[in-house]
Amino acid sequence: MKQTLDQFSPDNRKRTPWKFGAFLILMLCVGLMAAAGTAVHKSVSPKQASAEEAVAAPGLDLSEVNRFEAGAFDDPDNCEFCHQEIFDAWSQSKHRYAWEDIFYQPDYLQASRETDGFTDIFCGECHAPAGVRTGQLPPPDGSRMDATSRKGVSCDYCHTVRKVVQPVNVQTISEPGDVKRGPRGDGWSPDHEIEFSQIHTDSAFCGACHNVLHPTSGAVVIDTYDDWKAGPYAAEGIRCQDCHMTPGPGVQKNPGRSSFMGEDRDHVATHFFPGGSAFFHEKMGNEKEAALARQMLEAAAELETEALPGDDGVQILARVKNVGAGHKIPTGVTYIRKMWLEVTATNASGEKVFRSGHVVEDNRIDPEARLYRKVFRDAQGNLTQKSWFAEEVASDHRIPAKGYDEQLFRIPKSVVDGEIQVLVRLMYRSMSQEMAEGFGIEGIEVPSVEMTRAELTIRPE
Repeated sequence: MKQTLDQFSPDNRKRTPWKFGAFLILMLCVGLMAAAGTAVHKSVSPKQASAEEAVAAPGLDLSEVNRFEAGAFDDPDNCEFCHQEIFDAWSQSKHRYAWEDIFYQPDYLQASRETDGFTDIFCGECHAPAGVRTGQLPPPDGSRMDATSRKGVSCDYCHTVRKVVQPVNVQTISEPGDVKRGPRGDGWSPDHEIEFSQIHTDSAFCGACHNVLHPTSGAVVIDTYDDWKAGPYAAEGIRCQDCHMTPGPGVQKNPGRSSFMGEDRDHVATHFFPGGSAFFHEKMGNEKEAALARQMLEAAAELETEALPGDDGVQILARVKNVGAGHKIPTGVTYIRKMWLEVTATNASGEKVFRSGHVVEDNRIDPEARLYRKVFRDAQGNLTQKSWFAEEVASDHRIPAKGYDEQLFRIPKSVVDGEIQVLVRLMYRSMSQEMAEGFGIEGIEVPSVEMTRAELTIRPE
């Protein structure tokens, strides 16, 4: 039986009540299993999966699956005394605010309304894993969630994962309790047992959340892990942790101790998990973290430019090279994020004779800008940025790790009557201005971050 989210529209719910009811039964089973300690695995096409096939992953011993009571996961505040530096970094991170993110919450609630709760667990499993696995989420307003569950991807959730079944859709086995698992296992604590965990040294641990397939259509919503795994960084043995658990862009070391009683290490994994979310940190007042996010963006790409003369003017070749990211840029929720080229040509008098990709009225991006992003198509074949309606990927224009993209911009011959200065900039926004305004946050203005730039002088022959 084909199931699509189009059936959640009011008109279609009236026309096809039997399909809608069957889908709710399937999602109830899925939700119970996800809350019980593992998310859903699709061994067949999600559109054709039965309830049993939707919850039973190959190789998964279902006797391992158990449901946890509220309070099973420790509050991160319990970790602060011994792990002060790690706690401080995590407490300002996007992981900490995965649930309480001021931009995530309105998006999450909109998705819940438009799908009659379909996304409550599907999205909540990544953003509030303790809440889902203790049965405190749904409802989507979080009214049943305790303080620990509200703290997003918390210490105890990550460090009580015993197994990653598949690195997609949070297919992990949790085992909250006295044993805390991590990449070493040679320390000592008066408060809990310590156990070495191979999976915590593997990028698949990150992939459990940073790989998302739509449960009914199978559309690839987020592919950061698969993208990395298929690329050159994985082949070179560079893991997600090597770039995102270090003190700055690239593979760096962070000497120190993981706890005040621990031994000195040449590297202690940082727990800020920097990415490109400068806007979020600026809104939260985290200037240090915002600066680090901008550094990550600035280290990701380089620009090369070249002038190609022609009879009808000059063409500017802009080559964008992904030199610093182990995955495509942009990544993650790329259907929301914006990365684009801005081109300005100025004549000797200071007059701008050519513009492309600039910010226009009301802080919008030029509608003709060359964007790098992924776009979905819904069940009616319409383009959409709402991942919950994604039936398929309509287009994917991003730049792979160590790859490049070329764009041509034509400056008309009529304006090339003297020396021309050309500035090309690669720009980035965490989201569009239109989307931010839709969240209902007053006075919001999404900034543009310059990732890199290149300049070129054109002289008449």
